[in-house]
Amino acid sequence: MRFNELTVIHADAFSSVRNLSVILLDDNDIHDVEPHAFRGLTAVRLLSLTGNRITTIVGDSFSQISGRKEACSEQIGNSCSLSSN
Repeated sequence: MRFNELTVIHADAFSSVRNLSVILLDDNDIHDVEPHAFRGLTAVRLLSLTGNRITTIVGDSFSQISGRKEACSEQIGNSCSLSSN
């Protein structure tokens, strides 16, 4: 979903595609990530938000993503972090 001029990731945005393992939202105009935006996504291994204008992320926006994952965003620390749950 790169280069699609998305502005907000709404709650339950991916509820109909719960088996996603890679989510690439690079180079959109995303400025807000709503609470529970990624609810139910237990297979995600890579989530990339680089090249956006993110100003608001609620603390539990990413809490539903479980397992080993890599989250990347230039706007949040200019780095990627890898973690295991």
